[in-house]
Amino acid sequence: MKKYIVVMICLIISFIIMGMNAYQTSSQPMHMYPNLPSPIGKEPILITSAGQSVEGGMVENIARQLHLDADYRPRALATDLYEYDTIIIILGYSYNGLLHKQRQFEQERKRIRKLAQQAEHSGKPIVLIDLDVEYRDNQETWKLTEEVLSYADYFIGRRHEKPLDTLLENLEHYHIPSTFVDQLEDLKTPFNSVFR
Repeated sequence: MKKYIVVMICLIISFIIMGMNAYQTSSQPMHMYPNLPSPIGKEPILITSAGQSVEGGMVENIARQLHLDADYRPRALATDLYEYDTIIIILGYSYNGLLHKQRQFEQERKRIRKLAQQAEHSGKPIVLIDLDVEYRDNQETWKLTEEVLSYADYFIGRRHEKPLDTLLENLEHYHIPSTFVDQLEDLKTPFNSVFR
């Protein structure tokens, strides 16, 4: 009889563990991927910034390491898109970045909106990258994100212990495939999946 009790306890514990794993998996939105299942972009690539944060240069460096034909143009305009087949927009407001580029926030907001509209009109995919979603959780970054989110074809962000519910809800609302990475180095795989 004691043998059966031990077996029953083991079975119950294993069912509890499987149930917890199933619950955790089901709470993850269906549009999240470790990387895209098939490429959506082509080279040449325009990398630009929405908010003039410094992360654009980091993404350009990753593109170079992946041997992608990419240009980083932080002040690119909608009229510059004729040279490129895919648009990468780095999200993140930086007061100092805008000051250095001699721009006002509303000018930047208008520039990024027109760029996204032109890319959609031209049928060019837009990939949004937000590497500091937790640290740049400010009104300006959210306004810039709202300007371009509905035009996005893919979103890559950094995973944080406390995900931003607003961002996840918006990604789900617009049905945007998304990937969250733990470190900057982990960005290479989903970024590369956009093109290969």
